[in-house]
Amino acid sequence: MPNLSNVTTAFSSAQIVPDVLPSFSPTDGVNLTFTDPVSMQSVDVVPGLLLTMGQTSMPPDITLVAPSADSGSNASFVVVLLDPDAPTPQNPNVSEFLHFLGGDFSADSTSGLLSNSTPALMEFFPPTPPPGSDPHRYVLLVFNQPDSFDVDAPTLINATTPRTNFSVTDFAQAVDLGDAIAGNYFLVGPTNLSTPTMTGTAANQPTTPSIPLTSPSSSSSGDTLSAISPSTTPSAVVTAPNNMASSPSSANANKLRTSHLIAIAVVMVLCVV
Repeated sequence: MPNLSNVTTAFSSAQIVPDVLPSFSPTDGVNLTFTDPVSMQSVDVVPGLLLTMGQTSMPPDITLVAPSADSGSNASFVVVLLDPDAPTPQNPNVSEFLHFLGGDFSADSTSGLLSNSTPALMEFFPPTPPPGSDPHRYVLLVFNQPDSFDVDAPTLINATTPRTNFSVTDFAQAVDLGDAIAGNYFLVGPTNLSTPTMTGTAANQPTTPSIPLTSPSSSSSGDTLSAISPSTTPSAVVTAPNNMASSPSSANANKLRTSHLIAIAVVMVLCVV
């Protein structure tokens, strides 16, 4: 059985008390076991264990350890999994985010494995901390289920209820859950803090690669220039050199003008004579 004093200390050290619960005095222990869908390796959660999104992509097995006298073989339990750090621990403005909520759980008399006999009020949603976020705390709590739970709870939580801005403290008071009898928590961080994800329209747009053009004045330095847009391409201006030689047609024209001048002069002399 987990050392309940250690769990209580872990909740206080991680600020789960008071961020999620005003106080926490468990009477039972609860173990979580995730199975990595790729490697098929099982991971047993101890409070504060850092896991990956891949390891926590499937619902865990939940085992109630050494049930107290109030949690006998005929008892029913409510299980809640939440994230008090959504969307990021730096700015948890939509917390708590509800990852799972279900009732009518019973513990196997031999293993203590919890299984529920009715559909969950809120199905499991795997941890998905966004890129750039610090690791999130994911808190699992177990409560004794009151007799009126199946009537009262669906009026507050159902498939159409937003997962964001949930309060387990307010919910527990509204449906008379009392204090949590067991709890555990783990951490999950984003897969790659430096790789942003594209969503929506931008993600569907084709990308236009830039064309690297080596600048003649800087080719030795490896600098590149973006391709010039057709709309900004300057018009070409051609200037003839000042010492360009006269063409043959220009020389002929000069000779013809000279002949005309001589003929005019001859005519004028004859007229005078």
